[in-house]
Amino acid sequence: MDNIARENNFNEQSMTNIVLEAPVQAQVKGDAKSFRKYGLLSLVFAIVYTFCLYKNKSGITYPIFMAITFGLIYAVRKSDDLPFLKDKNGKVGLNLFYVISLFLLSVTKCMFTSYSIQWLSGLAIFLLFFSFIMQLYIDTTGWDIVGWLGGIMLTMVRPFANIAWPFQDFALFVKERGSETSKEKKNAIMAVLIGLIVAVPLLAVVVSLLVSADAVFSRILEKVFEGIHLPDNFGDFVGIVLTLCISFICAYIIPNSLYKKKIGIGPAKQGNTNPLIAITFTVLLGLVYLLFCLIQVLFLFTGSMTLPAGYTYASYAHEGFYQLLAVCLINVALVSVCSRMFAKNKLLTCILSIIGICTYIMIASSAMRMILYIGAYTLTFLRLFVLWFLCVLSLWLAYLIIGLYKSDFPVFKAAMVTITVAYLAFAFANPDYQIAKYDLAHADMSDDTSTYGSVERYIVYNLSLDAIPAIKTNEDLLSEYKDNIYFDQWEINYAGSIRKFNYSYWRAEKVFEEEK
Repeated sequence: MDNIARENNFNEQSMTNIVLEAPVQAQVKGDAKSFRKYGLLSLVFAIVYTFCLYKNKSGITYPIFMAITFGLIYAVRKSDDLPFLKDKNGKVGLNLFYVISLFLLSVTKCMFTSYSIQWLSGLAIFLLFFSFIMQLYIDTTGWDIVGWLGGIMLTMVRPFANIAWPFQDFALFVKERGSETSKEKKNAIMAVLIGLIVAVPLLAVVVSLLVSADAVFSRILEKVFEGIHLPDNFGDFVGIVLTLCISFICAYIIPNSLYKKKIGIGPAKQGNTNPLIAITFTVLLGLVYLLFCLIQVLFLFTGSMTLPAGYTYASYAHEGFYQLLAVCLINVALVSVCSRMFAKNKLLTCILSIIGICTYIMIASSAMRMILYIGAYTLTFLRLFVLWFLCVLSLWLAYLIIGLYKSDFPVFKAAMVTITVAYLAFAFANPDYQIAKYDLAHADMSDDTSTYGSVERYIVYNLSLDAIPAIKTNEDLLSEYKDNIYFDQWEINYAGSIRKFNYSYWRAEKVFEEEK
Protein backbone atom coordinates (compact mmCIF):
# COMPACT_ATOMS: atom_id res chain seq x y z
CA MET A 1 0.00 0.00 0.00
CA ASP A 2 2.85 2.37 0.85
CA ASN A 3 4.43 1.70 -2.51
CA ILE A 4 1.13 2.40 -4.25
CA ALA A 5 0.71 5.65 -2.30
CA ARG A 6 4.25 6.74 -3.14
CA GLU A 7 3.59 5.92 -6.79
CA ASN A 8 0.38 7.95 -6.72
CA ASN A 9 2.16 10.86 -5.05
CA PHE A 10 4.92 10.66 -7.61
CA ASN A 11 2.39 10.66 -10.43
CA GLU A 12 0.57 13.64 -8.90
CA GLN A 13 3.81 15.56 -8.51
CA SER A 14 4.81 14.64 -12.03
CA MET A 15 1.50 15.90 -13.36
CA THR A 16 1.92 19.08 -11.34
CA ASN A 17 5.40 19.64 -12.70
CA ILE A 18 4.17 19.06 -16.23
CA VAL A 19 1.51 21.69 -15.79
CA LEU A 20 3.95 24.19 -14.29
CA GLU A 21 6.66 23.57 -16.81
CA ALA A 22 4.45 23.36 -19.85
CA PRO A 23 5.71 25.65 -22.57
CA VAL A 24 3.87 28.97 -22.56
CA GLN A 25 2.29 29.83 -25.87
CA ALA A 26 3.65 32.89 -27.58
CA GLN A 27 1.50 35.84 -26.61
CA VAL A 28 0.46 38.54 -28.99
CA LYS A 29 2.38 41.71 -28.27
CA GLY A 30 0.09 44.48 -27.13
CA ASP A 31 -3.00 44.85 -25.02
CA ALA A 32 -5.93 46.54 -26.70
CA LYS A 33 -7.90 46.55 -23.44
CA SER A 34 -5.15 48.58 -21.73
CA PHE A 35 -5.20 51.11 -24.55
CA ARG A 36 -8.95 51.49 -24.18
CA LYS A 37 -8.45 52.17 -20.46
CA TYR A 38 -5.34 54.35 -20.50
CA GLY A 39 -5.00 55.72 -24.03
CA LEU A 40 -7.50 58.59 -23.96
CA LEU A 41 -6.73 59.50 -20.34
CA SER A 42 -3.00 59.61 -21.08
CA LEU A 43 -3.62 61.82 -24.11
CA VAL A 44 -5.72 64.21 -21.99
CA PHE A 45 -2.94 64.31 -19.37
CA ALA A 46 -0.32 65.05 -22.05
CA ILE A 47 -2.39 67.92 -23.47
CA VAL A 48 -3.13 69.38 -20.03
CA TYR A 49 0.50 69.04 -18.89
CA THR A 50 1.82 70.70 -22.05
CA PHE A 51 -0.70 73.54 -22.00
CA CYS A 52 -0.29 74.25 -18.29
CA LEU A 53 3.42 73.68 -17.67
CA TYR A 54 5.35 74.04 -20.93
CA LYS A 55 7.80 76.88 -20.20
CA ASN A 56 5.49 77.88 -17.38
CA LYS A 57 6.47 76.48 -13.99
CA SER A 58 5.32 79.47 -11.94
CA GLY A 59 1.91 80.33 -13.36
CA ILE A 60 -1.71 80.06 -12.27
CA THR A 61 -2.07 76.96 -14.44
CA TYR A 62 0.02 74.88 -12.01
CA PRO A 63 -2.78 74.31 -9.43
CA ILE A 64 -5.20 73.85 -12.35
CA PHE A 65 -2.94 71.14 -13.73
CA MET A 66 -2.73 69.49 -10.32
CA ALA A 67 -6.52 69.47 -9.88
CA ILE A 68 -7.06 67.96 -13.35
CA THR A 69 -4.34 65.38 -12.66
CA PHE A 70 -6.18 64.21 -9.54
CA GLY A 71 -9.32 63.88 -11.66
CA LEU A 72 -7.43 61.76 -14.20
CA ILE A 73 -5.98 59.57 -11.44
CA TYR A 74 -9.52 59.06 -10.17
CA ALA A 75 -10.60 58.01 -13.70
CA VAL A 76 -7.65 55.62 -14.07
CA ARG A 77 -8.33 54.02 -10.69
CA LYS A 78 -12.01 53.69 -11.53
CA SER A 79 -11.20 52.02 -14.87
CA ASP A 80 -9.16 49.45 -12.91
CA ASP A 81 -12.02 48.97 -10.41
CA LEU A 82 -9.89 50.47 -7.63
CA PRO A 83 -10.84 53.18 -5.08
CA PHE A 84 -9.35 56.64 -5.58
CA LEU A 85 -7.70 57.29 -2.21
CA LYS A 86 -7.62 53.94 -0.42
CA ASP A 87 -4.24 52.26 -0.23
CA LYS A 88 -3.60 48.50 -0.31
CA ASN A 89 -4.71 48.26 3.32
CA GLY A 90 -7.93 50.20 2.73
CA LYS A 91 -6.71 53.33 4.56
CA VAL A 92 -7.32 56.86 3.26
CA GLY A 93 -5.46 59.15 5.69
CA LEU A 94 -1.99 59.29 4.15
CA ASN A 95 -3.24 59.53 0.57
CA LEU A 96 -5.59 62.36 1.53
CA PHE A 97 -2.58 64.11 3.08
CA TYR A 98 -0.71 63.66 -0.23
CA VAL A 99 -3.55 65.20 -2.22
CA ILE A 100 -3.90 68.24 0.05
CA SER A 101 -0.13 68.77 0.27
CA LEU A 102 0.41 68.46 -3.48
CA PHE A 103 -2.32 70.98 -4.19
CA LEU A 104 -0.92 73.45 -1.63
CA LEU A 105 2.57 73.00 -3.08
CA SER A 106 1.18 73.73 -6.55
CA VAL A 107 -0.33 76.94 -5.13
CA THR A 108 3.12 78.06 -3.92
CA LYS A 109 4.31 77.80 -7.51
CA CYS A 110 1.93 80.55 -8.65
CA MET A 111 2.13 82.69 -5.50
CA PHE A 112 5.88 83.26 -5.21
CA THR A 113 8.72 84.08 -7.59
CA SER A 114 11.69 83.17 -5.42
CA TYR A 115 13.95 80.84 -7.39
CA SER A 116 14.71 78.85 -4.24
CA ILE A 117 11.03 78.39 -3.36
CA GLN A 118 10.21 77.47 -6.95
CA TRP A 119 12.97 74.85 -6.99
CA LEU A 120 12.19 73.42 -3.55
CA SER A 121 8.45 73.26 -4.29
CA GLY A 122 9.15 71.52 -7.59
CA LEU A 123 11.35 68.95 -5.86
CA ALA A 124 8.72 68.40 -3.15
CA ILE A 125 5.96 67.95 -5.75
CA PHE A 126 8.08 65.47 -7.68
CA LEU A 127 8.88 63.31 -4.64
CA LEU A 128 5.42 63.51 -3.06
CA PHE A 129 3.64 62.76 -6.34
CA PHE A 130 5.59 59.55 -6.91
CA SER A 131 5.17 58.62 -3.22
CA PHE A 132 1.42 59.11 -3.68
CA ILE A 133 1.27 56.96 -6.82
CA MET A 134 3.37 54.25 -5.16
CA GLN A 135 1.21 54.33 -2.03
CA LEU A 136 -1.92 53.74 -4.15
CA TYR A 137 -0.62 50.52 -5.71
CA ILE A 138 1.86 49.02 -3.24
CA ASP A 139 1.62 47.91 0.37
CA THR A 140 4.23 50.07 2.14
CA THR A 141 3.58 48.78 5.65
CA GLY A 142 6.83 48.58 7.61
CA TRP A 143 8.94 50.39 5.01
CA ASP A 144 11.78 52.56 6.27
CA ILE A 145 13.50 55.41 4.47
CA VAL A 146 15.63 53.03 2.37
CA GLY A 147 12.52 51.17 1.22
CA TRP A 148 10.67 54.39 0.40
CA LEU A 149 13.51 55.96 -1.55
CA GLY A 150 14.11 52.68 -3.38
CA GLY A 151 10.40 52.36 -4.09
CA ILE A 152 10.18 55.93 -5.42
CA MET A 153 13.20 55.30 -7.63
CA LEU A 154 11.74 52.08 -9.04
CA THR A 155 8.33 53.73 -9.53
CA MET A 156 10.06 56.37 -11.67
CA VAL A 157 12.54 54.16 -13.54
CA ARG A 158 11.13 50.64 -13.83
CA PRO A 159 8.10 51.50 -16.03
CA PHE A 160 10.47 52.67 -18.78
CA ALA A 161 11.37 49.04 -19.38
CA ASN A 162 7.83 48.91 -20.82
CA ILE A 163 8.21 52.00 -23.00
CA ALA A 164 6.95 50.05 -26.03
CA TRP A 165 3.59 49.30 -24.40
CA PRO A 166 1.62 52.31 -25.72
CA PHE A 167 2.76 51.64 -29.29
CA GLN A 168 2.12 47.89 -29.11
CA ASP A 169 -1.25 48.40 -27.44
CA PHE A 170 -2.25 51.04 -29.98
CA ALA A 171 -1.25 48.77 -32.88
CA LEU A 172 -3.35 45.91 -31.50
CA PHE A 173 -6.23 48.31 -30.77
CA VAL A 174 -6.17 49.56 -34.37
CA LYS A 175 -5.88 46.00 -35.65
CA GLU A 176 -8.95 44.89 -33.70
CA ARG A 177 -10.96 47.88 -34.89
CA GLY A 178 -9.69 47.36 -38.39
CA SER A 179 -11.18 43.86 -38.47
CA GLU A 180 -14.50 45.60 -39.11
CA THR A 181 -13.11 47.29 -42.22
CA SER A 182 -13.46 45.60 -45.59
CA LYS A 183 -10.51 43.67 -46.89
CA GLU A 184 -10.39 45.76 -50.10
CA LYS A 185 -10.21 49.04 -48.16
CA LYS A 186 -7.42 47.73 -45.92
CA ASN A 187 -5.48 46.55 -48.96
CA ALA A 188 -5.91 49.97 -50.61
CA ILE A 189 -4.67 51.83 -47.53
CA MET A 190 -1.70 49.50 -47.19
CA ALA A 191 -0.84 49.88 -50.88
CA VAL A 192 -0.86 53.70 -50.60
CA LEU A 193 1.39 53.60 -47.51
CA ILE A 194 3.85 51.27 -49.23
CA GLY A 195 3.83 53.51 -52.30
CA LEU A 196 4.65 56.58 -50.19
CA ILE A 197 7.48 54.75 -48.44
CA VAL A 198 8.97 53.72 -51.80
CA ALA A 199 8.47 57.21 -53.29
CA VAL A 200 10.56 59.08 -50.71
CA PRO A 201 14.01 57.58 -51.54
CA LEU A 202 13.23 57.47 -55.27
CA LEU A 203 12.27 61.15 -55.32
CA ALA A 204 15.44 62.06 -53.44
CA VAL A 205 17.63 60.31 -56.04
CA VAL A 206 15.70 61.46 -59.11
CA VAL A 207 15.38 65.11 -58.05
CA SER A 208 19.08 65.34 -57.23
CA LEU A 209 19.95 63.99 -60.69
CA LEU A 210 17.53 66.37 -62.47
CA VAL A 211 18.82 69.36 -60.53
CA SER A 212 22.38 68.62 -61.66
CA ALA A 213 21.17 67.99 -65.26
CA ASP A 214 19.24 71.25 -65.85
CA ALA A 215 20.12 74.69 -64.49
CA VAL A 216 16.62 76.12 -65.12
CA PHE A 217 14.96 73.28 -63.21
CA SER A 218 17.49 73.76 -60.40
CA ARG A 219 16.77 77.50 -60.21
CA ILE A 220 12.99 76.93 -60.08
CA LEU A 221 13.38 74.51 -57.19
CA GLU A 222 15.62 76.99 -55.37
CA LYS A 223 12.97 79.70 -55.67
CA VAL A 224 10.32 77.32 -54.40
CA PHE A 225 12.31 76.42 -51.32
CA GLU A 226 13.40 80.03 -50.73
CA GLY A 227 9.78 80.85 -50.02
CA ILE A 228 9.62 78.23 -47.25
CA HIS A 229 10.82 79.60 -43.93
CA LEU A 230 10.76 77.91 -40.58
CA PRO A 231 8.75 79.98 -38.11
CA ASP A 232 10.62 81.90 -35.41
CA ASN A 233 9.01 79.70 -32.78
CA PHE A 234 9.92 76.45 -34.52
CA GLY A 235 11.93 75.44 -31.43
CA ASP A 236 8.79 75.81 -29.33
CA PHE A 237 6.89 73.67 -31.82
CA VAL A 238 9.47 70.89 -31.44
CA GLY A 239 9.48 71.34 -27.65
CA ILE A 240 5.69 71.12 -27.44
CA VAL A 241 5.64 67.95 -29.56
CA LEU A 242 8.34 66.34 -27.42
CA THR A 243 6.54 67.38 -24.21
CA LEU A 244 3.30 65.87 -25.49
CA CYS A 245 5.00 62.60 -26.44
CA ILE A 246 7.00 62.20 -23.24
CA SER A 247 4.11 63.11 -20.93
CA PHE A 248 1.77 60.76 -22.84
CA ILE A 249 4.21 57.85 -22.52
CA CYS A 250 4.79 58.50 -18.80
CA ALA A 251 1.07 58.80 -18.08
CA TYR A 252 0.46 55.55 -19.93
CA ILE A 253 3.20 53.26 -18.66
CA ILE A 254 3.52 54.28 -14.98
CA PRO A 255 0.00 53.39 -13.71
CA ASN A 256 -0.18 50.49 -16.17
CA SER A 257 3.10 49.03 -14.89
CA LEU A 258 2.13 49.49 -11.24
CA TYR A 259 -1.26 47.85 -11.83
CA LYS A 260 0.24 44.81 -13.58
CA LYS A 261 3.45 44.29 -11.61
CA LYS A 262 4.80 44.61 -8.08
CA ILE A 263 7.88 46.51 -7.05
CA GLY A 264 10.22 44.11 -5.31
CA ILE A 265 10.88 45.97 -2.07
CA GLY A 266 9.58 44.58 1.17
CA PRO A 267 9.33 46.01 4.66
CA ALA A 268 12.52 46.62 6.58
CA LYS A 269 13.61 43.67 8.68
CA GLN A 270 15.64 43.83 11.84
CA GLY A 271 19.25 43.09 10.92
CA ASN A 272 21.13 40.12 12.35
CA THR A 273 24.69 41.46 12.16
CA ASN A 274 26.66 41.08 15.38
CA PRO A 275 25.83 44.22 17.44
CA LEU A 276 29.28 44.10 19.06
CA ILE A 277 30.66 45.68 15.86
CA ALA A 278 28.33 48.67 16.21
CA ILE A 279 28.87 48.89 19.97
CA THR A 280 32.64 49.16 19.45
CA PHE A 281 32.65 52.11 17.06
CA THR A 282 29.63 53.89 18.57
CA VAL A 283 31.24 53.85 22.05
CA LEU A 284 34.33 55.54 20.64
CA LEU A 285 32.24 58.08 18.77
CA GLY A 286 30.10 58.64 21.84
CA LEU A 287 33.12 59.50 24.00
CA VAL A 288 34.32 62.07 21.46
CA TYR A 289 30.81 63.54 21.22
CA LEU A 290 30.51 63.79 25.01
CA LEU A 291 33.77 65.77 25.19
CA PHE A 292 32.69 68.02 22.34
CA CYS A 293 29.27 68.63 23.91
CA LEU A 294 30.89 69.48 27.25
CA ILE A 295 32.92 72.18 25.49
CA GLN A 296 29.76 73.54 23.83
CA VAL A 297 27.96 73.77 27.16
CA LEU A 298 30.88 75.44 28.94
CA PHE A 299 32.04 77.67 26.11
CA LEU A 300 29.38 78.55 23.53
CA PHE A 301 26.22 78.35 25.62
CA THR A 302 27.45 79.89 28.89
CA GLY A 303 30.28 82.05 27.52
CA SER A 304 32.44 81.20 30.53
CA MET A 305 35.54 80.62 28.42
CA THR A 306 37.41 83.17 26.33
CA LEU A 307 37.78 82.94 22.54
CA PRO A 308 41.17 82.17 20.98
CA ALA A 309 43.19 85.22 19.98
CA GLY A 310 42.01 86.86 16.75
CA TYR A 311 38.51 85.36 16.87
CA THR A 312 35.20 87.14 17.05
CA TYR A 313 31.97 85.34 17.94
CA ALA A 314 30.75 85.77 14.37
CA SER A 315 33.89 84.31 12.76
CA TYR A 316 33.96 81.51 15.35
CA ALA A 317 30.31 80.68 14.66
CA HIS A 318 30.70 80.69 10.89
CA GLU A 319 33.93 78.71 10.85
CA GLY A 320 32.52 75.63 12.57
CA PHE A 321 28.92 75.69 11.48
CA TYR A 322 29.02 73.62 8.28
CA GLN A 323 31.36 71.01 9.76
CA LEU A 324 29.01 70.66 12.72
CA LEU A 325 25.99 70.38 10.43
CA ALA A 326 27.75 67.59 8.52
CA VAL A 327 28.41 65.72 11.80
CA CYS A 328 24.71 66.05 12.73
CA LEU A 329 23.69 64.54 9.40
CA ILE A 330 26.22 61.72 9.86
CA ASN A 331 24.77 60.98 13.30
CA VAL A 332 21.21 60.85 11.97
CA ALA A 333 22.34 58.47 9.24
CA LEU A 334 24.32 56.45 11.80
CA VAL A 335 21.28 55.91 14.02
CA SER A 336 19.21 54.90 10.97
CA VAL A 337 21.77 52.40 9.66
CA CYS A 338 22.58 50.83 13.02
CA SER A 339 18.93 50.32 13.88
CA ARG A 340 18.42 48.60 10.51
CA MET A 341 21.60 46.52 10.10
CA PHE A 342 22.43 45.18 13.54
CA ALA A 343 20.59 42.75 15.78
CA LYS A 344 18.55 44.24 18.59
CA ASN A 345 20.70 44.95 21.64
CA LYS A 346 19.89 46.98 24.76
CA LEU A 347 23.44 48.34 25.13
CA LEU A 348 23.55 49.42 21.47
CA THR A 349 20.15 51.09 21.85
CA CYS A 350 21.43 52.96 24.90
CA ILE A 351 24.59 54.12 23.12
CA LEU A 352 22.61 55.27 20.08
CA SER A 353 20.29 57.19 22.39
CA ILE A 354 23.29 58.94 23.97
CA ILE A 355 24.60 59.80 20.49
CA GLY A 356 21.14 61.17 19.70
CA ILE A 357 21.22 63.38 22.81
CA CYS A 358 24.70 64.60 21.87
CA THR A 359 23.39 65.34 18.38
CA TYR A 360 20.70 67.54 19.91
CA ILE A 361 23.41 69.54 21.67
CA MET A 362 25.27 69.83 18.35
CA ILE A 363 22.07 70.99 16.63
CA ALA A 364 21.60 73.61 19.35
CA SER A 365 25.23 74.66 18.91
CA SER A 366 24.75 74.92 15.14
CA ALA A 367 21.62 77.01 15.58
CA MET A 368 23.31 79.31 18.08
CA ARG A 369 26.32 79.74 15.80
CA MET A 370 24.07 80.64 12.88
CA ILE A 371 22.08 83.12 15.00
CA LEU A 372 25.35 84.78 16.07
CA TYR A 373 26.44 84.99 12.45
CA ILE A 374 23.09 86.45 11.37
CA GLY A 375 23.37 89.03 14.13
CA ALA A 376 26.71 90.15 12.75
CA TYR A 377 26.13 89.85 8.99
CA THR A 378 22.29 90.06 8.59
CA LEU A 379 19.94 87.45 7.15
CA THR A 380 20.06 85.64 3.80
CA PHE A 381 17.87 82.92 2.31
CA LEU A 382 20.49 80.22 2.93
CA ARG A 383 20.91 81.21 6.59
CA LEU A 384 17.15 81.24 7.15
CA PHE A 385 16.75 77.89 5.38
CA VAL A 386 19.50 76.37 7.52
CA LEU A 387 17.67 77.36 10.71
CA TRP A 388 14.50 75.78 9.31
CA PHE A 389 16.43 72.65 8.38
CA LEU A 390 17.89 72.31 11.88
CA CYS A 391 14.38 72.40 13.36
CA VAL A 392 13.24 69.69 10.96
CA LEU A 393 16.37 67.63 11.64
CA SER A 394 15.71 67.71 15.39
CA LEU A 395 12.20 66.32 14.85
CA TRP A 396 13.49 63.61 12.51
CA LEU A 397 16.05 62.61 15.12
CA ALA A 398 13.27 62.38 17.71
CA TYR A 399 11.38 59.94 15.47
CA LEU A 400 14.53 57.85 15.05
CA ILE A 401 15.04 57.64 18.81
CA ILE A 402 11.40 56.62 19.28
CA GLY A 403 11.94 53.97 16.61
CA LEU A 404 14.83 52.51 18.63
CA TYR A 405 12.43 51.64 21.44
CA LYS A 406 9.29 51.01 19.39
CA SER A 407 10.13 48.97 16.31
CA ASP A 408 6.70 49.36 14.69
CA PHE A 409 6.82 53.18 14.80
CA PRO A 410 6.55 54.54 11.19
CA VAL A 411 9.67 56.69 11.28
CA PHE A 412 9.73 57.64 7.62
CA LYS A 413 6.01 58.42 7.32
CA ALA A 414 6.16 60.62 10.44
CA ALA A 415 9.27 62.41 9.13
CA MET A 416 7.78 62.84 5.66
CA VAL A 417 4.56 64.36 7.01
CA THR A 418 6.53 66.64 9.37
CA ILE A 419 8.91 67.85 6.66
CA THR A 420 6.04 68.49 4.23
CA VAL A 421 4.01 70.49 6.76
CA ALA A 422 7.11 72.40 7.90
CA TYR A 423 8.06 73.25 4.31
CA LEU A 424 4.54 74.45 3.50
CA ALA A 425 4.70 76.74 6.55
CA PHE A 426 8.16 77.95 5.44
CA ALA A 427 7.05 78.63 1.85
CA PHE A 428 3.77 80.38 2.71
CA ALA A 429 5.62 82.60 5.20
CA ASN A 430 7.24 84.23 2.13
CA PRO A 431 10.96 83.96 3.08
CA ASP A 432 12.15 86.74 0.73
CA TYR A 433 9.74 89.20 2.33
CA GLN A 434 10.78 88.16 5.85
CA ILE A 435 14.47 88.46 4.95
CA ALA A 436 14.10 91.94 3.44
CA LYS A 437 11.99 93.10 6.39
CA TYR A 438 14.50 91.78 8.95
CA ASP A 439 17.57 93.14 7.18
CA LEU A 440 16.13 96.62 6.69
CA ALA A 441 15.03 96.71 10.33
CA HIS A 442 18.51 95.73 11.60
CA ALA A 443 20.71 97.59 9.10
CA ASP A 444 22.35 100.92 9.88
CA MET A 445 20.81 103.15 7.18
CA SER A 446 23.19 105.99 7.95
CA ASP A 447 26.21 103.94 6.83
CA ASP A 448 25.96 103.31 3.07
CA THR A 449 29.40 101.69 2.85
CA SER A 450 28.86 98.81 5.25
CA THR A 451 25.76 97.13 6.63
CA TYR A 452 23.05 99.05 4.81
CA GLY A 453 24.99 99.01 1.54
CA SER A 454 25.37 95.21 1.65
CA VAL A 455 21.70 94.79 2.61
CA GLU A 456 20.62 97.00 -0.28
CA ARG A 457 22.77 95.08 -2.75
CA TYR A 458 21.49 91.74 -1.45
CA ILE A 459 17.84 92.80 -1.75
CA VAL A 460 18.25 94.25 -5.24
CA TYR A 461 20.33 91.46 -6.76
CA ASN A 462 19.40 88.36 -4.75
CA LEU A 463 15.79 88.61 -3.63
CA SER A 464 12.78 88.06 -5.86
CA LEU A 465 9.65 90.15 -6.36
CA ASP A 466 8.30 88.45 -3.23
CA ALA A 467 10.26 91.04 -1.23
CA ILE A 468 8.40 94.03 -2.74
CA PRO A 469 5.97 94.57 0.19
CA ALA A 470 8.94 94.99 2.54
CA ILE A 471 10.60 97.73 0.45
CA LYS A 472 7.60 99.57 -1.04
CA THR A 473 7.91 102.39 1.52
CA ASN A 474 11.58 102.91 0.68
CA GLU A 475 11.35 104.94 -2.55
CA ASP A 476 15.08 104.92 -3.39
CA LEU A 477 15.47 101.17 -2.86
CA LEU A 478 12.22 100.45 -4.72
CA SER A 479 13.34 102.56 -7.69
CA GLU A 480 16.74 100.84 -7.80
CA TYR A 481 15.07 97.43 -7.60
CA LYS A 482 12.71 98.33 -10.43
CA ASP A 483 15.51 99.59 -12.69
CA ASN A 484 17.75 96.56 -12.12
CA ILE A 485 15.45 93.59 -11.73
CA TYR A 486 11.79 94.20 -12.33
CA PHE A 487 11.53 94.71 -16.08
CA ASP A 488 13.77 91.76 -16.97
CA GLN A 489 11.81 89.38 -14.76
CA TRP A 490 8.49 90.75 -15.95
CA GLU A 491 9.34 90.44 -19.66
CA ILE A 492 10.78 86.92 -19.39
CA ASN A 493 8.44 85.30 -16.89
CA TYR A 494 5.12 87.14 -17.05
CA ALA A 495 4.72 89.51 -20.02
CA GLY A 496 1.00 89.92 -19.35
CA SER A 497 0.10 86.32 -20.20
CA ILE A 498 -2.98 84.98 -18.41
CA ARG A 499 -1.52 81.48 -18.57
CA LYS A 500 1.60 82.72 -16.75
CA PHE A 501 -0.22 84.82 -14.18
CA ASN A 502 1.67 84.85 -10.87
CA TYR A 503 0.41 86.60 -7.76
CA SER A 504 3.85 87.95 -6.83
CA TYR A 505 4.31 89.51 -10.29
CA TRP A 506 0.79 90.98 -10.17
CA ARG A 507 1.40 92.47 -6.72
CA ALA A 508 4.69 93.99 -7.89
CA GLU A 509 2.92 95.54 -10.88
CA LYS A 510 0.39 97.19 -8.56
CA VAL A 511 3.14 98.57 -6.29
CA PHE A 512 5.06 100.06 -9.23
CA GLU A 513 1.89 101.57 -10.66
CA GLU A 514 1.22 103.26 -7.32
CA GLU A 515 4.79 104.61 -7.33
CA LYS A 516 4.10 106.43 -10.60
